[in-house]
Amino acid sequence: MVVDVTLRVLLGWEFGGGFGHIASLKGIAERIEESLPCKFLYALRVPDNGRRSGIPWENIIAAPHPSAKRPKARDTYGEFISEALMIDEGAFAFRLAGWDKIINDFKPHLIIADYAPGLSLFARGRWPVLAIGNGYTLPPPEQEVFPPMTQRNRPVYGSEAEIIDRLNLDLKRIGAKPIERLPQLNEATVYGLMTMPIFDPYQAFRKQDHLGVEIPGGAPVPRQLHGGAIAYFHEKNQLNDEVIAGLGQLEIDTDVYFGMSMRSVKRKFKGSRVTVADVPFALGKDMPGKAVAVHRGGLGFTVAALLAGIPQVVVYEHDEAWFQAESIRKAGAGISALLSKITARTFAEAVQYVSASSVMQERAMKLAEAHAHFRNANPVQAVADLAIKLMKSA
Repeated sequence: MVVDVTLRVLLGWEFGGGFGHIASLKGIAERIEESLPCKFLYALRVPDNGRRSGIPWENIIAAPHPSAKRPKARDTYGEFISEALMIDEGAFAFRLAGWDKIINDFKPHLIIADYAPGLSLFARGRWPVLAIGNGYTLPPPEQEVFPPMTQRNRPVYGSEAEIIDRLNLDLKRIGAKPIERLPQLNEATVYGLMTMPIFDPYQAFRKQDHLGVEIPGGAPVPRQLHGGAIAYFHEKNQLNDEVIAGLGQLEIDTDVYFGMSMRSVKRKFKGSRVTVADVPFALGKDMPGKAVAVHRGGLGFTVAALLAGIPQVVVYEHDEAWFQAESIRKAGAGISALLSKITARTFAEAVQYVSASSVMQERAMKLAEAHAHFRNANPVQAVADLAIKLMKSA
């Protein structure tokens, strides 16, 4: 009888959007394979994004995703994620059963969970789990309770005791370990915290090391300003008339990337000072020297602008981006606003103001100097090294 001794790694992603989670998981898998040949299975919330990222289709499976509903904004991560897991009757049980089948069919030697609390809860204490994420998506599991992320007094989803009881009902039914504290949502064997302290809302409670943030094409280095703006938005923001009109009113040269850009949007910028890029920015080359970075508050772009010493205008849509925007605003290196509240005029005025502010330029440069040691961070390799160590020690 031939025994298959190939090491198998399951990479799971449950919540969040875009391609950032897939890029991290793919990069980690590639670094692992350079040192330790493995078979990889990607269980992804959006399988087609994995294919578009270059992952072979046969290595992709859909992560259990029982509902398209979005949870309401809550004051704590624990409430928000718990509601997402249990948003419909039977949703959490369905999710756990899905992970049960995937894990028992694939029989992984290691599970890497990126913003995948359902997977982490199912596997906790039964399989080796490496949990990865940023300051928002990977709260420290050693906390007793979740502190509020905001002071907005939003409606309460449930007390932590009530939520624990509801989660444990389904965990016990499927044979998973029950939790005693809600922060155990993301408990794992080891952790890869891919962020910087300034963008960690749990820094006061944190025991894990901050590994830094991966910047595609290398981290930018500050240089003498030449002016102009660099902007990055989601594809859907091309349908936001205030964003498009505001960019068109700018009196500075502006490079913007929307992902897959629409021809109609390019036509709207004809005669303006806006150039729509057809390919993603190489931030290490394209960002230094700009007078302002304009974006939605994604961690990668925020960190790139910080390391480049560029002030920022952040128009955010959710709490994770709000926290990153607040960190920049509190440092005096930019301004922020809720995307749904801006008008073309206020948006354009904000960008013009920040681009011309010598005070914000100076503070942004000081912020870059204070975080220069993160410029050479290689979090993907650091996480791959953790994974290799964990598999070799098993």
